[in-house]
Amino acid sequence: MRRRTSAVIPPDAAARFAWGAAFFLTLTLVAILSLARNAQALTPPPSGATTAVLLLADDEEIEAEAEAAEEDEFEVEECLTGEEEECEEESGLEAPEECLLTGAEATVLAFPNRDRVRLQVRYETTAPTAVGVDYGLHGSKGSLFLGGDRKPPASKGVVRLTRSLTEAQMAKVLAAKDFTVRLTVPAAPRHCRAYFDRHLDLKRATPSGFAWLQSE
Repeated sequence: MRRRTSAVIPPDAAARFAWGAAFFLTLTLVAILSLARNAQALTPPPSGATTAVLLLADDEEIEAEAEAAEEDEFEVEECLTGEEEECEEESGLEAPEECLLTGAEATVLAFPNRDRVRLQVRYETTAPTAVGVDYGLHGSKGSLFLGGDRKPPASKGVVRLTRSLTEAQMAKVLAAKDFTVRLTVPAAPRHCRAYFDRHLDLKRATPSGFAWLQSE
């Protein structure tokens, strides 16, 4: 009888086969990992993360606006270019009868030794009506809003506002170029506002400090 002889694979051939299989497997794993990373990069971030980024941007904008507001607490409404003469003429005229306010005289007093500032406004109206007053300053050391008050209906009255200041605020007052006093009459028509502002740009020394008056 003839015996069957089994095929024997040479050792070096088996090693080559194993090395080739391992190399192919490595390439496959690298390709899979590369595809997974690309898919992750293309996936949009969660909506919560996007919202957080937008909220952060909004907070930064609000914070910047707040800082700007602190640096300039009081901003006087100025006339538009080409209308300055018209505004000056209106501020020097008496208000029409429908505006109710017939006259107002304002004075600002500063007391450096006591770190105080005082506003005094005497006014008259054609009929009993409520009147409001706000004021602030502009100067070389910046702007500053100094407060306001509201008076109940009357045909005449006096508004007196006294305020204690910090050292920095007092420095702004002493360096003030002018004060703007804004009177408001809620019952008056809107067009009357142009007649109500008083600009105090005449500075005078007093025994206790300084006074700002409206120039003639």
